[in-house]
Amino acid sequence: MKSRLRTIMSTFSLSAAMLAVLPAGAAEVVTSIKPLQLITSALTEGVTQPELLLPPDGTPHHYALKPSDMRKLADARVVIWVGPALEQFLQKPLSRTGAQIVTLLPDSQAHESHARNEHDAHDAHDAHDAHKEEQHSEHEHHSHAAGEDPHIWLDPLNALDMADQILPTLVEAFPDHQTRLLANRETFEQAVRNKDAEIRAQLAAVRMNGFFVFHDAYRGFVDHYGLNQLGYFTVDPARKPGARHLAEIRHQLEQSKAVCVFSEPQFTSAVVDAITSGIDVNLGELDPLARDVQPGVHGYTDYLQMLSDKVVSCLQKKSEEN
Repeated sequence: MKSRLRTIMSTFSLSAAMLAVLPAGAAEVVTSIKPLQLITSALTEGVTQPELLLPPDGTPHHYALKPSDMRKLADARVVIWVGPALEQFLQKPLSRTGAQIVTLLPDSQAHESHARNEHDAHDAHDAHDAHKEEQHSEHEHHSHAAGEDPHIWLDPLNALDMADQILPTLVEAFPDHQTRLLANRETFEQAVRNKDAEIRAQLAAVRMNGFFVFHDAYRGFVDHYGLNQLGYFTVDPARKPGARHLAEIRHQLEQSKAVCVFSEPQFTSAVVDAITSGIDVNLGELDPLARDVQPGVHGYTDYLQMLSDKVVSCLQKKSEEN
């Protein structure tokens, strides 16, 4: 682990002269969405507290920046975002700030994700059935999630890579705290790997139980833990699912192929309620944006545990609960 960090830092030149002078009270580090704040706050523990750009009930799929948001970006020393595949609304504003910008998923990596459309959703459950039993290496799971799905934080291995992408910029921005930042990175990796092992054991009993999710955001988590996601209602939560696709989901639910259907707190569950009406299926809620999780040294691992707890609770068949 230490040799890996030395390699990261040896390729990065520290330059205190490049640091911007911030107005009094300005945010030093700004993250676009809550999951990035959770990861970054673990790295900056004891150094600075990253601020969140989007409000907890906001979504990067459709958000309009307010004047206060623009000021926060303009005053920041470091801005961290996923990239245009997820937060298109940030492309122009970030071109106007003098902050050091960390883009975690450049355009070239996100091409497939950005090009997908509703047609993919119709056959998603069939494709999953065809490959769900294949055994991939840890690296292959990771690469698949990073290359196609902009919700990259939902795979814990991606989170470790994201930390490595963020760390050099933090060290440049806070050179007097390099030792603390490097130590925080090691602590974060150990915590993530320990939590990863705990969650894998927790999910083992329900991993083959089928389920649907509201939108296509969870493949990093699903693939990493080998869960049996049958499909999703929509690729983009801002778009209404097609009638044919919803009919296919309804048919599978009527055939008892799914144990659970997950909605999301950021969006109305009216479509989910309509499709599941009259069907004996568990209903759960997953939050891809970690709205209720507090940032801090354990924020990201707390979020992973919250997801795992909700998955286990909803995927338990009623006979298992009695």
